[in-house]
Amino acid sequence: MQIGTFARDNKQIEDALTYEPDFIDLRMDLNHSIIFTEAKRMLRESGVACTLHLPSSPDWNPLDIAKDIMPYVDLGREVDAELVYFHTTLSTLFYSDQDIEVFLSALPAVCDVVKDSGINMAIETLGLYYTELMLLFDAHPKMSMALDLGHGQIMAKRNRALGHIESFHEKIRMVIVHDNHGADMVDEVIRIKKDRMLSIEEMREIAHRYDEHLPIGEGHIDFIPLFRELKEHHYDGKFLLMSADQTRFESEREKFTDLWLQA
Repeated sequence: MQIGTFARDNKQIEDALTYEPDFIDLRMDLNHSIIFTEAKRMLRESGVACTLHLPSSPDWNPLDIAKDIMPYVDLGREVDAELVYFHTTLSTLFYSDQDIEVFLSALPAVCDVVKDSGINMAIETLGLYYTELMLLFDAHPKMSMALDLGHGQIMAKRNRALGHIESFHEKIRMVIVHDNHGADMVDEVIRIKKDRMLSIEEMREIAHRYDEHLPIGEGHIDFIPLFRELKEHHYDGKFLLMSADQTRFESEREKFTDLWLQA
């Protein structure tokens, strides 16, 4: 098992190395400012591995693969990232059929770049159902999955990650662990729909509000069934804790370890 933290700039990388994580997730989302040559030097000298989160919209707007993803794919090789991953727009909950079609039509270009590069590429789960993932993996069998347990709870009474683990456990290359009150979104949406229909844009806006990235235990997610399901399928790989400072990371690591042992 490997437990990691994240960084959006070189100072955060430097600080994170003092926490002694097993790996650091280099995140290009939000206002990142990573100097990758320096990041690679620090990580290599410390003997700490990294993963790479490619750009994503903090408002969950549809991604333009050609502009937002393709120019950065090869960074994974440059920093020796063990995994490179990005959000999809495949969810029918949050994206239109046109958004999904545009995404799918552009995805082969990414796969072509990855095919001979040695990069391990994954998609991060975001409100995805079985059918959407099956279509993706059937079309692109070398694609793997970064399983986000927080995203699995948004607009779901039963965390979608449970089904993803059961059906696609062999595809999981990393598990992202954070808490939220995402199940409450179901009740809010039902209340609103009693008066009017919700647009996909409004659904994304509400979902973004529920994507709180809280410390373990500060939301409503029941992690033990999720960890038990992972154990039953013999997953013991990377776990990314969304902890930005040493005190929180150490606390999160302790909570995670305790829940994992209970599962």
